[in-house]
Amino acid sequence: MPRKVRLTRMIGRMGDVVHDLNSLHFSGFRSPEGWQPDITAYRYDDRIEIWVDLAGVEKADINVDVLHDRVRISGERRPPVQARDMSSQCRQVLTMEIECGRFGREIVLPAIVDRRRVTAKQENGLLWIILPLESR
Repeated sequence: MPRKVRLTRMIGRMGDVVHDLNSLHFSGFRSPEGWQPDITAYRYDDRIEIWVDLAGVEKADINVDVLHDRVRISGERRPPVQARDMSSQCRQVLTMEIECGRFGREIVLPAIVDRRRVTAKQENGLLWIILPLESR
């Protein structure tokens, strides 16, 4: 078979592969644990402070459980609903870095906290958890 015919067929097949890749649909596959938000945690003389990056997560969708020796943060980030131009379709996903769906994170505490005085607030996409240490 002449080289030009083989090259033409190969280019045609590559075009088919590119077409197939452009029409892929992403499924809802994710690990059972979900995604893990980034955290920063500090220990002071009288408290532990934890900052959790939860941009786009509604307050009602966040759970904080303070246990004897750890803190569990869980919840769900729902995909944002925005006005879309229904006359056109998305042709290609350029990048997908923001995770949606269930999330969870557990932090082991290096000291015993007073669970009755724990506070949490959400501000500028961060969840701030203040864990006062138990006085001895």
